[in-house]
Amino acid sequence: MSKKSVLAAMLAVFLTGTTAFAVTAYPNKTVEVVYHSSIGSGGDIMLRAMDQALVNVAQEGKVKHIGWVINNMPGGSGARAWTYVSRAKPDGYTLLGVSSTILTSPLMNDMDLNYKSFTPIAMVFIDPMVVAVPGNSPYNSFPELIDAAKKNPSAQNWAGGVAGELGVVAGLEVQKYFECKVNLVPFEGGGDAAASLMGGHLDAAIGEFAELAEAARSGKVKIVACFNDLNVEGFEKVPTMAELGHPEINITKLRGILGPKDMDQEVVDVLVAQIRSMLDAQSFKDYVSANGLIVDIRTGDDFTKTMEEQTALLKASLENSLK
Repeated sequence: MSKKSVLAAMLAVFLTGTTAFAVTAYPNKTVEVVYHSSIGSGGDIMLRAMDQALVNVAQEGKVKHIGWVINNMPGGSGARAWTYVSRAKPDGYTLLGVSSTILTSPLMNDMDLNYKSFTPIAMVFIDPMVVAVPGNSPYNSFPELIDAAKKNPSAQNWAGGVAGELGVVAGLEVQKYFECKVNLVPFEGGGDAAASLMGGHLDAAIGEFAELAEAARSGKVKIVACFNDLNVEGFEKVPTMAELGHPEINITKLRGILGPKDMDQEVVDVLVAQIRSMLDAQSFKDYVSANGLIVDIRTGDDFTKTMEEQTALLKASLENSLK
């Protein structure tokens, strides 16, 4: 073997060893996790709860976790955050927290990016969606709210998220199936919508229970309906859309983590292992229980298949609601 061949072989071994070490050493610094809405939104709360759970299991020696830095990046119905992450290095140090907005927004807006533009890491859970009214609202039930909306079309203002949010889809479905008309007011984040609802500036809001739970427990808002089963102590009597006579209203909000395209599978595997390990953290169990979340870990192709199926359902829902 010539000297040139020997040197080439040694360089190949060195580079291979270096790459393997870099992957197995992951993470060796903090990870930036980007989310498309503001502090206090359901997704923001989720990511901070996940980070705390990972800190806890890391202290027990179960995983390696340096920490997450949550970067709230609202704007463009999600496009600003998604563009930022899509352009990041696929090294695992920039991740994207997602909700069903990654599915709905591209359907409702002219976008170049969608869930296919990223590496699927893990779906974590389903987040129950609810309808709430201010604590001092004259409406004490969903039927009362709807009856008033029917009698005075377009008189009510409901928070429904920015164009592309699942809340908008839910609002359109409610209007179609209950044959009423309300104004869907855009908000960049659920926290902002909750504050406006508590301030009496809205008649109702559609959002995640997690965003409204604290206000509901204090009596500042009243939860009058839920799109999913709400298995939370003190809210067992909140009726679902199925119980209100409309099981065909299909609103399911998934939450999870994506990464830039073409991430190394070994890094993805580390992240999946971290996410699975956090389920054992008491802080995460408490967070899930308090917010009625349905833990449903799906990774890789299973996560992609779920997003494909949900996109098809949401597309059909939008088409029906806008007829």
